[in-house]
Amino acid sequence: MNHPGEENSMKLLLLTAAFVGGLLAATPAMAQNARLGYVPTEDHPVGQASRYFAKLVDEKTGGRIKIDTFGNGVLGSEPEMQASVQAGFIDIMVGPTPNLVGVVPQFMIFDLPFFYKDFAAVDAVMDGAVGEQLFSQLKKKTGIVGLAWWDNGFRHMTNKIRPINTVEDMAGINIRVIPNPLFIATWKALGTNPTPLPWPELYSALENGAVDAQETPYALIYTARFYEVQKYLAKTGHVYTPFVLLASQKWFGSLSDEDKAIVMDAAKESAAFQRKVSRKSAEDLEQELVAKGFKITQPTPEALAAMRERVAPVVKEYSEKIGADVVEQARAAMAAVAGQ
Repeated sequence: MNHPGEENSMKLLLLTAAFVGGLLAATPAMAQNARLGYVPTEDHPVGQASRYFAKLVDEKTGGRIKIDTFGNGVLGSEPEMQASVQAGFIDIMVGPTPNLVGVVPQFMIFDLPFFYKDFAAVDAVMDGAVGEQLFSQLKKKTGIVGLAWWDNGFRHMTNKIRPINTVEDMAGINIRVIPNPLFIATWKALGTNPTPLPWPELYSALENGAVDAQETPYALIYTARFYEVQKYLAKTGHVYTPFVLLASQKWFGSLSDEDKAIVMDAAKESAAFQRKVSRKSAEDLEQELVAKGFKITQPTPEALAAMRERVAPVVKEYSEKIGADVVEQARAAMAAVAGQ
């Protein structure tokens, strides 16, 4: 038998629960804050921009919509968060585009080697018809809402054997690549021996000599401390990878039209902020990597053209898988800003 005090406490709890439940039903804005997850550290440009986006949404909605940000992968790995966003368990996430290729093959447009000359070319594709089309396909196939395109940077090659100035210098080097058919085909065409390895195994593989080389953007080269196990960095800029800010249909769909427009507007502002921070950070990191002992080489335009020629058959093969129309749209968008 319950103690009388317990009974009273139980009644009070039930009344409180009923009261709070009633309040929540009457004012959806008082529901749990939206949660935004990402894998990089909090001081990484992705962390900075996630907080900036949350602040903008809070300000623009007069505090009606609050977003809590969670870095360092505490809400899961990128593929896990993607599944959670699709199911509506997590509201918003940031992740790189290669994880989306499985559901929308057109996202491979950002895995094509030596396709993007510079940031102007990249931005023209992300912010134009191609970017819109990719987000539209993603929503159609998964329900996930694309909010904005963020920067992850150009990928460069590092190794511990020799400086890389030409495609001939790459011959026979064992390089770790993302376990992805397009990356494997690219590095075979360049004359290296590509070894697909998951990211967590890479540092020890470089340390014990299982592989000699790897390719990632500056921020990852630095935060993963590859300067401890690599000596040479070639500014190949062979692939550009974006980050994307994504929302669950469950959360985004629950917003009023006015709030949807505000969130989209904040996402657009966050993209301008994040790209600026990310690209400035990459510039600064180059000096840091030199200070840490990297010998950095810049292949000449002629040498890069020779690399582009080697991978041309790979670009052709995968362009068919992406869709010739999408690739042509991307080329047209880049041509429109070339030389500006």
